[in-house]
Amino acid sequence: MTRPQLVARIRAFIDGSLAGTPVEPFEALALDIHRWQIERDPVLKALTEAPVTNLASLTAMPVNLFKDLPIGTVRADEPCVVFRTSGTTQGRRGEHRIRTTELYDYGSLPWARRHLPEGLGNVVALLGDPAESPDSSLSHMVALFPALATEGGQVTWHWRDGEVQTDELHERIRTADGPLLLCTTAFALDEWLRSDPAPLPPGSAVMVTGGFKGRVHSLSGADLLAAATEKLNGPTLVTEYGMSELSSQLWGTPDSPYGPPPWLLALAVDPHSGRVLPSGDEGQLRFIDLCNLDSSLAIDTLDAGVVLPDGRVDLRGRLPGAPARGCSLTVEEAWEKRA
Repeated sequence: MTRPQLVARIRAFIDGSLAGTPVEPFEALALDIHRWQIERDPVLKALTEAPVTNLASLTAMPVNLFKDLPIGTVRADEPCVVFRTSGTTQGRRGEHRIRTTELYDYGSLPWARRHLPEGLGNVVALLGDPAESPDSSLSHMVALFPALATEGGQVTWHWRDGEVQTDELHERIRTADGPLLLCTTAFALDEWLRSDPAPLPPGSAVMVTGGFKGRVHSLSGADLLAAATEKLNGPTLVTEYGMSELSSQLWGTPDSPYGPPPWLLALAVDPHSGRVLPSGDEGQLRFIDLCNLDSSLAIDTLDAGVVLPDGRVDLRGRLPGAPARGCSLTVEEAWEKRA
């Protein structure tokens, strides 16, 4: 099996899943990808102790290893795209190396379209410009969103030098000729809401990602989203969960769990034995992402959660003792440095 053949199968799986008619079983494709990766990734091969016969026997890569080892099938001398984990206080940043963003883009955009309101032509982002932060997977994803507009749109970036560019953001909102999509981390949204923000145009939406609890500030997610509703003119609120080490994202709303796309399987496992737990039991979250062709198909996170019978994920926070991480750390650390 060659990489182009696997790319074609993954794209066909995404197309079929979106249409409601998957072209092959998830497990069959996942096993072929995993075996292909074992042959090409010395780290994964070293961690694989038994034959891979089903999804439960997949070797899941601990997410912390991305900081210390060259995970994946991309050799050091090959051109690639590198996404890095946010924050710097935990030492070296994790690296997710992929040959191209083809599969990342192919899955991210249609799944975002399923969860965002229609008619959002332009995006305002409380994130770093990908031209200045090319290793941010979050900024890369948001840069795709103008393609969701029926008549085209644009993204303007309003996070620089460790803070929200409040004046230019207010001017961008004031001159908007229609609904906007505001994309932000939880901490950046909290900072902006403290600055007497300009209300968004009617029909706008806010996408919030990142944790609500940090080492410097502790935010109540419910309180933050309630404040956004009150101060920003009642926009539609959506939540997003992603990781630099994944190529796919989960989406939800303030009142619902996160929904993974059909090409990403969420499991809760026992953090000590790795045993897959029954639906409804809280455990360590493991993700099997078909779009992670160039790195590691299965990822063991440091997040705790419950996987519901329908596959959606109720996120319960970090595992006990797990280091803080995530896109909101970028804003949090800026506050810490200014304190």
